[in-house]
Amino acid sequence: MTLSLRRYVVAAHRSIARHGGGAAGVWSVVRRAFRVVRAMGLVGLIGRLRSASRIQTPVVDTFDAPTLPDPVALRDFNLRVGVMAHVYYPDLVEEFAAALCLLPVPYALLVSVVDAEAEERVRRNFSTLPNVTTLLVKRVENRGRDIAPMLVTFHDEILALDLIGHVHTKKSLYTGSEQEEWRRYLMRSLFGSPERLAWILGMFQADAKLGMVYPESYAGIPLWAHTLLSNADQCETLAHRMGIAMDRQRYLDFPAGSMFWARVSALRPLYDLRLRLEEFPVEQGQIDGTLQHAVERILGIVTRQQGYRLGILPTDGRLALTVEGERNAASALETSVFERLQMASLEADRVTVDVFDTLTTRAFLTPAAAREHLGWRLNRHFGIERFTEHREDAEATLRARLARDPELSEIHVLLAQRLRHPDLDASSLADLEREHERALLQPRTGVLTALKRLGVQPLTAFSDMYLSSSDMQEVLPAAVVRDIGHWLVSCETGSRRDCISTWKQLASEQKGAGSRWLHVGDNEHSDVQLPQQAGLPAPTHVLRPSALFDIIPGLRVLRHPQGMHAPWQEQLWRGLLANRFAAIADTTPRHLTGAPTLDAATLGYVVLGPLVLDFLLAAIDLARDKGVATLLFLSREGYLLQRAFARLQDFHVRARELTGRYFLASRRGTLLPSLFDEQDMVRVVEGSFNGSFDALLTARLGDEAGRLVQVHAPARAAQDVYLPEMSDEVARWLAPALPELLSLAKEQREAYKVYHHANVGDSTSMLVDIGYAGSIQRNLARALEADMGGYYMALRNGPLAVPDSGWALARYADGRGVGDEPASSILTNDLLLEALLTAPEGQFSGFACDNSSPPQPRFGPVELPAQGIEVLADVHAGALEFIDHICAALGEDISELTFDPAGVQIPLRSIGSGRWDARGPLAMLATKDYFTGRGTVSAGQPL
Repeated sequence: MTLSLRRYVVAAHRSIARHGGGAAGVWSVVRRAFRVVRAMGLVGLIGRLRSASRIQTPVVDTFDAPTLPDPVALRDFNLRVGVMAHVYYPDLVEEFAAALCLLPVPYALLVSVVDAEAEERVRRNFSTLPNVTTLLVKRVENRGRDIAPMLVTFHDEILALDLIGHVHTKKSLYTGSEQEEWRRYLMRSLFGSPERLAWILGMFQADAKLGMVYPESYAGIPLWAHTLLSNADQCETLAHRMGIAMDRQRYLDFPAGSMFWARVSALRPLYDLRLRLEEFPVEQGQIDGTLQHAVERILGIVTRQQGYRLGILPTDGRLALTVEGERNAASALETSVFERLQMASLEADRVTVDVFDTLTTRAFLTPAAAREHLGWRLNRHFGIERFTEHREDAEATLRARLARDPELSEIHVLLAQRLRHPDLDASSLADLEREHERALLQPRTGVLTALKRLGVQPLTAFSDMYLSSSDMQEVLPAAVVRDIGHWLVSCETGSRRDCISTWKQLASEQKGAGSRWLHVGDNEHSDVQLPQQAGLPAPTHVLRPSALFDIIPGLRVLRHPQGMHAPWQEQLWRGLLANRFAAIADTTPRHLTGAPTLDAATLGYVVLGPLVLDFLLAAIDLARDKGVATLLFLSREGYLLQRAFARLQDFHVRARELTGRYFLASRRGTLLPSLFDEQDMVRVVEGSFNGSFDALLTARLGDEAGRLVQVHAPARAAQDVYLPEMSDEVARWLAPALPELLSLAKEQREAYKVYHHANVGDSTSMLVDIGYAGSIQRNLARALEADMGGYYMALRNGPLAVPDSGWALARYADGRGVGDEPASSILTNDLLLEALLTAPEGQFSGFACDNSSPPQPRFGPVELPAQGIEVLADVHAGALEFIDHICAALGEDISELTFDPAGVQIPLRSIGSGRWDARGPLAMLATKDYFTGRGTVSAGQPL
């Protein structure tokens, strides 16, 4: 069977299952096919089959904007240009003529009108415009507004062009009210002057990847209007026909008001659809939910899917382009949830609240990822394959059969019949799903607290869900359940929030009861648009956590390139970060404007949490592969690593088989015991150093060794030393004290062997450290006279990268033997990472040489002030909280968890680059780099 035929069969099988299955399902699908043929012909049926079986590909997200080229001058401009203008209001013809006369290049003018008056006025005013090479006016039926003429009426004419400008005589806002200023704003941005037009056209000529240019959203459009709203089904159908995978929850970049300049090839998939005028509805003043509204919203998606960029013009009139819009997000971040609820709930005596993403958060970024994890778990433990697909089909089948949302227990009765697993009946399958939900859900404290402060209790939970009210009371956090007094759940009531009829019925009940109502929810369509269309007071919109990655420019870098189709593992850690940022948005939203501001605990949670967890999971797997029994977390950066490892051992099966030790080691503490003879003295003077001879001795050999050398060269103490330039000279200064130094080195070596045996015994071990040069591993291997293994976050390409001392591997960057050092967020932000991972104690400097047993370690002074130690404790607590949340969500599944190593470095890079602002806590942290003479090095970000 060919691949395409197999896709047809799978699509048919799924359709039959969703129409009841068996003979009844087959007959239902056949009847539906006959209706399609009657309405659209055999060609239409074939097109539907192809569409249903087509492979859908997601749109790749754009992250940082590329550097824009300079626009090409008009004298070198050679693209074929056209303007398509839909003139519904003839009284605006003169206004448009004034704008079109500014176009400084030859162009074809394509005009659609709906009546004779408009046609006469267009011909009279447009026929004398300069630079018009062709004027084509067509009278059209009043349907599809400006979109149908663009895609249908002038289909062939536009495809003959390179660039098309699209404008229309717009008078209404998205609400249907008249709004002249919106049109004027769009026209000023696109046709404001010859210079502006020359710049826009020149950018298309200069940048072959620029697909569309349009103005940033008009100020009157609310943030929530940048979603699919009532157009979701229409958009999904269009996208499906073009082979594009849609995410119904995403915030969109699109030319709101449908005026823009576009490269025709960027929009070709829409033209390849060959839409017919009859597919557009008859004009009835619709404000949303039509084919034309769907096309408007999908324009940006199609452009990006074709491999082109969007160019969005700023509201301040600058000649500049961004690749992603602001979408009026700032207005949603001006006040906290409580402040918005307080204003919206004046005199309210009834509050209905959506549950999921509003009162609770899931560990995963999307519900689909949570379901994928459940399917993965069931496959791992019970061998069930394609659970997610079977689960979705069972729910869809029952929804069609019952004409309502089915309950969880009903879904699993059908699912158990299909799976026929010997160990899992319907009840146990449902219990597994409930348990899974319960582990993933956390209360959204900011929203719950704000609602409680309103004093309108109890709340009415209003949810479109397969979980019944009793199921919800079982799986939801106790903090959520105790605030809910009434339950309106679609699987019990048969009414869904995403149906306007439901809201109209509720509005009628409210009016009859005389109650004052407030609704709170996160879904822009179900919780915001529809209640308003039903005549209810404006609801309070709560941003769901995942939306923050679309809305807040500083957080967009956390989006996965595959979006909602990203693996569940990637959606897990990103989902937890989204929840953390949502807590900020709920209480102090202005902290997320500009560069998002992070306190110490959030810094630890979002930056260290994913990175430390990923590193430890990889280290545990490596230990298994290498036959290692003991992990030695090197001080001081191993302080947090060891504590995090201990957390993991409660859940990670293989981690419980290992021993993790916080192992005292430093460059200073390991250098002296690694010295055996005169040739080894080169180790003391290698690398860089700027400072006095006395400071060099103290930093690299310790106080006692320094005193021994100064006995032989007292006059040298204050002399400046510059390494590596003076390495030979300084080695000569050390030579007279060589016998005493080697004797002291032997004492330290013996002490280290005792200490190492006490921690490792006869087991195999490996060092685990942040890395960079590997000099500690080299020193320890020599001092202990044994080969050693080491696992590091990153290794540089310098000469100290663990030569001849066993094996060494790096998780994120290994520069050994690669010439130029690899680009690495870890290496670029090395001191920042050291400051975040450091221990709240002084540097280990060796062992006391007093024959004590066991050897007593010595430490330098504590380097951080008291306030710095408090900040460091908060940073570490945040990182450990992240790991606790992962463990709570996955349980023993964490043993199989893997992350993308490049992804978990994104937060560190965001701090290091200044994309995120952590100057407050970082100002309290610093590292002491005595080894190279730099002294105290601040971890703070540049101003």
